Amino acid sequence: MHPDLTSAVGAFHAVSRVLLGLLTATTLSAAAQSIPGLPGLGGTKAESAAPAASAPTSADWAARLEVARAEHQALLALPAGSTPLLDQRQIASARRLVLLAARVEALKSKASGDTKADAEAVQIPKLSGQPPYSVLDVDALRDRLDILTTQQSALELGLKQLDVTVDEAVRARSEADANLRRRREQASEAGPAAGDVEELRAQVALAELLSQVMELEVLQNDERRQRARSRLAALAEPVKQLQAEIDRGRSQMRFDDADLARILKGIAADRQKLSAESAKLSERLARHETQAVPPGEGWRRRATEPLQKSLQMLGELETMERGYETLWRGRHEVIAKRPEPGLVQATALKIGKALADLQDQRRRVTEERRLVRSELRTQQALMADLAADDPALKGEEQVLSALQTESEIQDRLRDGIDRATVLLERFRIDMGGTDKPASAEDWALRAWAILAQVATAIWQFELFTATETTQIDGRVITVEHGVTVGKSIGVLVMLALGYWAAGRLSRLLIDLARRRVPMSTQLARVLRRWVNSILLLVVMLLVLKMARIPLTAFAFLGGALAIGIGFGAQNVIKNLISGVIILFERKIRVGDVVSIGGMSGTVTTVDLRATTVRGFDGIDAIVPNSTLLENQISNWSGGSPDVRRTVTVGVAYGSDLRKAAQLILDCAKEHQAVLPEPPAEVLFEEFGANDLTLRLYYWTRLGGPRGGPGVDSDLRFAIADALAAAGIGMAFPQRDVHLDLVKPLQVELLAGGKDA
Repeated sequence: MHPDLTSAVGAFHAVSRVLLGLLTATTLSAAAQSIPGLPGLGGTKAESAAPAASAPTSADWAARLEVARAEHQALLALPAGSTPLLDQRQIASARRLVLLAARVEALKSKASGDTKADAEAVQIPKLSGQPPYSVLDVDALRDRLDILTTQQSALELGLKQLDVTVDEAVRARSEADANLRRRREQASEAGPAAGDVEELRAQVALAELLSQVMELEVLQNDERRQRARSRLAALAEPVKQLQAEIDRGRSQMRFDDADLARILKGIAADRQKLSAESAKLSERLARHETQAVPPGEGWRRRATEPLQKSLQMLGELETMERGYETLWRGRHEVIAKRPEPGLVQATALKIGKALADLQDQRRRVTEERRLVRSELRTQQALMADLAADDPALKGEEQVLSALQTESEIQDRLRDGIDRATVLLERFRIDMGGTDKPASAEDWALRAWAILAQVATAIWQFELFTATETTQIDGRVITVEHGVTVGKSIGVLVMLALGYWAAGRLSRLLIDLARRRVPMSTQLARVLRRWVNSILLLVVMLLVLKMARIPLTAFAFLGGALAIGIGFGAQNVIKNLISGVIILFERKIRVGDVVSIGGMSGTVTTVDLRATTVRGFDGIDAIVPNSTLLENQISNWSGGSPDVRRTVTVGVAYGSDLRKAAQLILDCAKEHQAVLPEPPAEVLFEEFGANDLTLRLYYWTRLGGPRGGPGVDSDLRFAIADALAAAGIGMAFPQRDVHLDLVKPLQVELLAGGKDA
């Protein structure tokens, strides 16, 4: 084998070992996380080898709690520094104790039936009396429905967070179990003669504590998730019944003058309270202007500004109360008198714009509230640094009180905005009108909002779910990962980026290898393709892992599709494996001259599926890799690029044969393409019918500056001239003499060109 090729293949072997190691580790990690029972997902060796035992009872957990308490007391009794990692073990033991106590209490509550209290506490109010029903009674049902739907939303958001928490807990438990196995292996390999036995034992003990803590974390979070699911399921039917009761009341609703008078009376009372509160706040602000200034700089300005903002917000609340009065009067007009459709539509448009303004106002109040909360924290930190007898403390207390007042009124203003929003939405529903856009700009905004909602729904549409399960103390913990359209598109984008990065990295690696190890262009191209293919497989596994899509998610393809793909890809996989064998076995390499089934040529590439052989006529033949393993192949340059060739010379009877043989041998020695080793020789073949046959055997190197047929031609010219100069005549041999003795390769080489 050529030394360049040997060193290049050696370099490729080094690179491929590293890549295959990375690929194997990634594959095992992904498989361990997607297959229940494997240690990678959180099962210990005992769990993966045998089915889980029955779930422990409450008595078992209580006994476990007592054992944990005893162990914790023993750890606390140890003097500081007496054993390695004592502080960390005490912290982990305390956490285990808290989790075990919570577990025991949860089992007691479950046994006593306390978990059913939430479902039984949901009461469905009904409309009493005969229809039509008062609008106030229907609004009371709506308030109850708002409470239940808010609870539903909170539970749904909490469930999403709990799913993430359980997933993280399962992963943390898997890591803790893996750490425990490593610590035990290190301790067992160290042996009793090791100098750090105490340290190793402490590490094993800490790892055992952490593993138990992570196990209890998984159980606790899964219990919370199950309770949240139960509560959410218990709310579904009450919400449905309550909505039906509200629909029944809205279809037969009345709003008489007595109800309106009662509502307006309440609004007037609220306005009077706000006026009185504004007057008190004004007096407080005036006192800030007149009282003596205590020591300190700038406290008056910092206290006055929040009070002024509070007074302004009280004015906004009074304006909102007047808006409530107008709103209720309009609602009374609509329900009691049923105005014309045109007026209903105009009112609906005004309500839509008012709702948009309220949303903007709520966002503004929310941002101001966040700012005031930040100022409150800063002021509290400032006062914490002051001594009790500091003269500046009194002024800072005034600032803190003003900020607290501002924060409280901001909360009331936000609640008032929410109340006004609810009233406007109910008013629009009661009218039964539509708030159709009035201009092209409104139509464009409405269309854009609809498109955004549709796009969001499509992006978040869940195609299917991938489920991972693990068992802890007989309890099956399930973690579900939804595969959405957005996640799938993200995977495709990451795969595209990974494909580009793999191509760039493979080129950089091969360019670096070519600078360090000489190799041909064809070999470099083959190595780059193989490295790129390995990198692409690694990229695919990493992208699926980053997107949290386990390999088991593709089990939905089904058996029939898998069988069809198996049969269809049978030849492809066979050729792929054959290519791997050819590359690592190195029986056939780039640059070898081979004979395959009736054609001969030079191997130019060895790809994943097929090998390219360029014939001596310049035509490329695509040969499947499996053919190179299943059929007999002649590799004429596999062990050495040197090949033996022959030239036949027929001299006339009566000629000096020994002189003729010497002349022929001298011609061979003088030619530059004839190798000196092994030496050329001339043999007297036979007495022919018309000549005495001499055959020249010589060795030349394939791929040299002069091809085999060219060397033969040069030798024949030289032999003819030498024999003619010596007066040795050449006979006229028959045309078919010795043709049956020529080897197949020689026929190909004689018919070939300079590429032989």
